[in-house]
Amino acid sequence: MKHERKKPIKTASALRLLLYALILWLTGGCAATYSPTFSSPPQPVTHAPAPEGYGWWFVRFRMERPAGETRWERDFLLAHRVVAPLLRANEGVIDLWRFHRRAAEDKTGHQFSFLFYTSAAAADRINQMVLNDRLVKQMLSDGVVREVVTDAVDHNDHPNVGDTSDPKWSPVMQNTWPHYIMGVSRMWLGMIEQVSQEIGIVDDPTLGQLLEHYERVNNEVTHIWQQEGYHALLHHLNAIFGYEAMVYWEKRWKSF
Repeated sequence: MKHERKKPIKTASALRLLLYALILWLTGGCAATYSPTFSSPPQPVTHAPAPEGYGWWFVRFRMERPAGETRWERDFLLAHRVVAPLLRANEGVIDLWRFHRRAAEDKTGHQFSFLFYTSAAAADRINQMVLNDRLVKQMLSDGVVREVVTDAVDHNDHPNVGDTSDPKWSPVMQNTWPHYIMGVSRMWLGMIEQVSQEIGIVDDPTLGQLLEHYERVNNEVTHIWQQEGYHALLHHLNAIFGYEAMVYWEKRWKSF
């Protein structure tokens, strides 16, 4: 008996044709409905309006300049023994903070300021903590601090993040600089803490011993700034901005 031989089905070819048809159907259908979308350009970073009652508040410690000389170690003592514990006690409540130091032959004289951005209720609590601080009271009593000035909390003249920046700066600089200077202030306070620990001090020191201690701390921190500040701070700050040149007018030793 003769058997008829059937042609074998080219299975691979058939599958390829089926797949090709499916691709044409899918791409054809999608082409009718698909439209590419492009993300909008990023918007400038802006700060949302401050909540009601929020703003910058100041605590100012004013001191005499005996014989026209500024006793900078008093700033160190206030920062480390008064403000640092206050910051720890109010962690999560203060959004931004910084120090400001100045001394001149004028009515204000030597002034060490603590600025912080928070609610009026928190500011009132912080003011009371400062005014009731045992060391602050002693410094006032002994004439080391002439007066402590705090802001009234029934109103605020600096509700926005950039309100205490230099008004001559651009809005971008005004609004972002507070974050930079808080980092600088945090670093300076950390240097005081570490150097103070390395030097060491007796338990329950007198005010005189504290002032002597922080004079040594001041000298050491100043030495670190003078020897390492150029590379550690100025060079790396320049690096963040891509080593771009900046306008600088004077070529001489200068304190800013």
